[in-house]
Amino acid sequence: MCMNNYSVFKRLAFKFDPEIMHDMSIYAGSLAPRMADLFQPLNKHENHNLTIGDLSWNFPVGLAAGFDKNAKAIQFFDKSGFGAIEVGTITKRRQIGNPKPRIWRHADINSVQNAMGFPNAGYKEILNNLESTDLSSVCLGANIGKNKNTSEAKTPAEYAFLYEKFAPLADYLVINISSPNTPGLRSFQSKELLVPLLQAVNEKRATTPKPLFIKVSPDMNQEDLNMLCELSKEFSLSGIIATNTTIDHDFGKGGLSGDYIRDISAKSRKIICENLREDPGQSVIGVGGINCYQDIKDFWKMGGGFVQIYTAFIFHGPKLLKDIAKEIDKDLKKYQFQNVQELYRNIKETD
Repeated sequence: MCMNNYSVFKRLAFKFDPEIMHDMSIYAGSLAPRMADLFQPLNKHENHNLTIGDLSWNFPVGLAAGFDKNAKAIQFFDKSGFGAIEVGTITKRRQIGNPKPRIWRHADINSVQNAMGFPNAGYKEILNNLESTDLSSVCLGANIGKNKNTSEAKTPAEYAFLYEKFAPLADYLVINISSPNTPGLRSFQSKELLVPLLQAVNEKRATTPKPLFIKVSPDMNQEDLNMLCELSKEFSLSGIIATNTTIDHDFGKGGLSGDYIRDISAKSRKIICENLREDPGQSVIGVGGINCYQDIKDFWKMGGGFVQIYTAFIFHGPKLLKDIAKEIDKDLKKYQFQNVQELYRNIKETD
């Protein structure tokens, strides 16, 4: 098959409703994971492995949450070349999400606008999907959130419940308190509401310890980002995922991702990296506007670690992962490093 297979698929797919095409793609990938071979995916090599803290990915680029909400196509995305796959956002009860339409493409700026509202099958079905999937070669992330109608008082217990259910299967978990599409969710980025939530989750974490991250909004000011970093240290979390989508746009409801948020997200990542740089127990996973190897290198220079993509994968397909791998290999040869681990360490330490 030729290298432009994804371009052909994209031209066809972009003629139809974004959510319908997304759901059809997930369904096809769940039935036939080897379909990834049609797009000549990245063949991962051992020298692309990267370990940061307690996490090891077999490629430094992972799939961000929201793409495979119900954990149906994990093997497809693994075969596509991702170093980790984050499923969800998972809520306790099945949720249909916000009214449709709720996804819009902005192809002129390589961006996607979504007002989904955590549509997912609920924890039981997603847990069943994971239990029936071969996860032996996958670094799995579980992104958890609250149901729309869960009260403020009951929210900490709901996150704790989801942590307890998914910690045995996931390699890491993510507390999502930054989606703009669930009313009141972002208020849990305040210290007053976040502390009880972290206390509840950490009680479960004591029994089943797993790396745990908070996913934050790119729309927070520096003072609030500083506060979140301090809480991450205080509660011995693994770090922060930066960032979710932005509502700082003029396209209407929902959050925007992709090239549009490149600078907005990078600004938040820089603040967070500076706050966590001196704590070896903390790391930053970068997501939001990342679409090339140079973006990854810039993030590593800030002090960041793993990265994730979502919108860039929609616009560029699996070839993006291959392009990043080629650029990594060029640097390995240029600087005579044996593997990504050495390259990452050198870029981070020479900043």
